[in-house]
Formats: sequence, structure tokens, C-alpha cells
Amino acid sequence: MYKVSVITILKRRHKKIQENLKSLINQTLSDVEIICIYNEENSEINSFVQEEKKQQGDRIKIVHKTRAQDVIAKNKALEEAQGKYLLVTDGNTCYDKTALEKMYNAAESKNTDLAVCGYSIINIDTNQTITSGLEGNFKDVENLDGTNKAWGYLNIDSGNKLVKKEKIGDIKFQNYDDCQDEIFILSAYANVNTVAFVDEELFYGYRTIANAERLPNPIQVKDFQKGLIEVKKIYKDNGRYESLKNIISLIAFSKVGVKQLVEISFDRNVDMKEKIREHMNYLDINFFEWRKNKFLSFSNVPRKAYWVACLIYKFGFQSLYIKMYRNLLEKTDAKLFF
Repeated sequence: MYKVSVITILKRRHKKIQENLKSLINQTLSDVEIICIYNEENSEINSFVQEEKKQQGDRIKIVHKTRAQDVIAKNKALEEAQGKYLLVTDGNTCYDKTALEKMYNAAESKNTDLAVCGYSIINIDTNQTITSGLEGNFKDVENLDGTNKAWGYLNIDSGNKLVKKEKIGDIKFQNYDDCQDEIFILSAYANVNTVAFVDEELFYGYRTIANAERLPNPIQVKDFQKGLIEVKKIYKDNGRYESLKNIISLIAFSKVGVKQLVEISFDRNVDMKEKIREHMNYLDINFFEWRKNKFLSFSNVPRKAYWVACLIYKFGFQSLYIKMYRNLLEKTDAKLFF
């Protein structure tokens, strides 16, 4: 058995493929297997991975996929993974060489189900940091019971979260476009009780940011919404929804209610009144707890921008808030950190 299994999917559109694989190969932690998923027809990626495999031997494994088979390949990799812990990442990320060692040691020494390290999320076009760190909001060990308000503001990327494989249970990757890893790790929270935190920036995720030239994909928008509903179902099935409802409803509010709508508003041909109606109906039907979420109260919210957004939304002025926020993004160096 390996200490850690890393599943990394490498796609033509990823811009950090070599950095990703090299940073995983060069980890200071021993006994790490790296399962690379990619389309065999991509000769450039195939050549690079095969060359690394020659040097690294059996600890690099390959699962091939077709263009439409991300989920099938990921679930195959999940079944084949032999590590005690699992990390899911992709070709737009890279790691400090001590990342896996520090997360593994934290989880082992504290006997936790999950280890989380600090992070930087970076605009892949401008190299500007969008958001970073754990910001000292967590103790070395936390219970995942919905009492720490900072949980709802933690990044939802899977790449800085090392989960004990036995805690995955029967959770599988689902066929969502561009959010499979995020929905997978959020689903795994249903089986996680304790978490170790390593408050160092060890994970670097490079992301494309929506703007007037790069509009959000409608399928991806809908799939993320469907994914959150699936996560809610899993929490309920596992008897965890009451303890995790503030976390998931805050994620729904910030990502669906604010972030998605701001990104959609860059398309001036969209009927924003209709989009706002759709998104608010989604929130109020599926995650109505956002309206009374204690994590969004003035005294609890880590970032006052969240409290301001929540207040304005409750009074029905979503359109005004979205327009102001979009204009701020267009005219300044402000970041969309929701």
C-alpha cells in the first residue's frame, strides 16, 4: 500500500501540465503513486508522461480516456488507487515539494480523516492571486460539525485536500462538466469527522476567470447547481445535513447566487432579470437556509462583502449589487473572490 494516491487529469487546455506532474514526482514524501488520466491521442501529453514513467517506474500509472469519458476514467483510477490517502488534482495545479508530506504527517499524527493545506488560487492569464491561505481561521485540528464559521469560506478545490481513502466509501465521481472534483470532495465531507490543517501555502491552483471575452459555459453553470443538490442529498442520506447545512447553503449562495450571476452578467445579451429569478428560485427551493445562515451574520462573517451581498439580496436588490460588482471588476484590479 502506498501512503498517498494522487489522481491527476491532464487535458490539452491545461497550461501547467509539466509543472503539475514534476511537482508531484518531486514530493519529499516517499511511497506516493501518481495516476495520470489523459487522452492517449494527445501525443504531446502522452510523450511527456511516458518519458516520466520510464524514469519513475511503477509509481506512475496511466488511465486513458476518450474525450467524453472523464468520469469513467476517474472512477477507474479511484478503484485502482492503493494509497491510504487520496488527492485529486489536475493539470492546472502545482505543489510545494513538501505539500504531501506535511498533509500526510498532519493527518497521521492527529488521526484525522482529512488534511487541508493553505492555498493560492491564481488567475492563469494574469498570474494575479485571486485568493489565498487559510488566514489563521482554523486550529490544527477541527471537527467537521458546522460550528466553525470559516468552513463555508474555505476554497472548494479538491487539490489541497488529502482525504483518507476509506472515508470515500461508495462516493463516486459524477458526470458534471468542469466541477467533478469539487463535487467529489464536497460529497466526501459526508463521511469526514475530523480535519487537520496545515496553515502554509503549499497548493497553487491556476484558474481561468470569466470576463467579457470569456463568458461562462451555461452547461457548467447548470452542472455545478445540480452537483450541489447531489451533495445535499448525500449529506441527508448520511445524516449529516443538519450539521453541514450552513456550510453547503453558504457555498450555494456565494457561488450560485453571487459568483455565477456576476460572471453571467458580462454577457450583455443575457436577460439578467430572468437569470436572477432562476438563480434565486434555485437558492430558495434547494438551499433556503442561506436567508438565516448564521455564517452570514454581521458578527460572524469573515469578509464583510459577504454580509453586504446577503443583506442586499434579502431586500431584493440583486440586480443593483451584480451591476456594481461587475463594473468594479471591469474598471479596477478588484477580484471576484466569492
